[in-house]
Amino acid sequence: MAITIVTSPPADSCLNDDIWVTASSTNAGTTNFKFVFDIVVGGTTVSRSKVFPNPSDSYGYFNTAPIIRNYITNYFEPSGSSILVESNDKWAVAYQLQIREEVSGGINVLPDASASYSGKNFYYPLYADLYSSGSVTLANVYNNALEQYTDDFLTERDLTNAQNKFGNKFFISYYRYEGLGETAYVRTLDSAGNVVASHNASISLSGSFSMFNLSASAINTWAGSTLITENTYAYEFYITNGVGNSRVLRIYHDCSKNGGNTVHFLNRLGGYDSFFFGLVNRNSVSNEKQFYRKADWQRTNGAMRTYDSYNKYNETKVAFSISQNNKISLESDWVNQIDYAWLGQLVNSSSVYLDVQNMYIPLYITTDNHEYKLLNVDKVFNLKIEAEIPKTINSQFR
Repeated sequence: MAITIVTSPPADSCLNDDIWVTASSTNAGTTNFKFVFDIVVGGTTVSRSKVFPNPSDSYGYFNTAPIIRNYITNYFEPSGSSILVESNDKWAVAYQLQIREEVSGGINVLPDASASYSGKNFYYPLYADLYSSGSVTLANVYNNALEQYTDDFLTERDLTNAQNKFGNKFFISYYRYEGLGETAYVRTLDSAGNVVASHNASISLSGSFSMFNLSASAINTWAGSTLITENTYAYEFYITNGVGNSRVLRIYHDCSKNGGNTVHFLNRLGGYDSFFFGLVNRNSVSNEKQFYRKADWQRTNGAMRTYDSYNKYNETKVAFSISQNNKISLESDWVNQIDYAWLGQLVNSSSVYLDVQNMYIPLYITTDNHEYKLLNVDKVFNLKIEAEIPKTINSQFR
């Protein structure tokens, strides 16, 4: 009696797609034989599934994703005043798969085979985008989905041309893979690209997922001096470790006079990005009203009148319940082709926050469509999105 795990999921498995495991058994031909798949999360068995062998090859096929994705939580948890605001493993679910046999109704106490896996909170790109370079295969995408982002920033934005309003937060995420000592570097630039000032220091990362706040105030706090001011033309940030360097992120100060709004959102890779909508943004409200009617003529001081003793005309339609639903329209400044494609992830994001006076207000994006610019000759315009603030305000009840 022996079970063998024939195929395992990739190291960076996608929680938002299927995650298949294939097993074989020397007893698969036994009458009423079943594979027993147990999933253990945090030392607790959270599910048990019994699977008959596939008739064509006698293998047991089991998809772990529908179960383990229930254990991912909201991991947007920025805190602190320095650059490192979060470092943990909450973007992933680590689990153990134990496989047993059920033969003649009996199930072994100890597993016949087991393995440890991890699912991460990203999703695969569209296939048309994968093949655009002619060098990427479907197998590469499935098995090495995050390979190019290891020990690097978890983003597909244009890192050479990020914009941020001075004083606003700017979040970016980092995938720590090798687990070696990291050092963060920042350098300020003048309009000619010359380095004006710089600072570096080691940083302590406790998890595979880390989020950084690269606002001017956070960097100045980390550096212990006023490295960046409102007059700083641009600044760059990157991380090194024992195996190499991350990509370099360059941030320019947005000089628009409009107040604008910053949003933080969960991107395709499982990291959080920030984007500043610098043009005129508008708030609106739509109401849901419930009312009842009253007679025009009512008895007042022993007589039927259309007004009361205070000379107020009688109400004939009374709104006894008014629910205010608040909406916001956001418009960006000009964006290039790379960022326009990246911002499609904002439209598709399941976790979006509006930054208002250091508070994070959840947003529900109501814009349903995003037209991608697939050719360099396509014109790129401002991005406009509509969103709803999912907080209902009730007017005075009557």
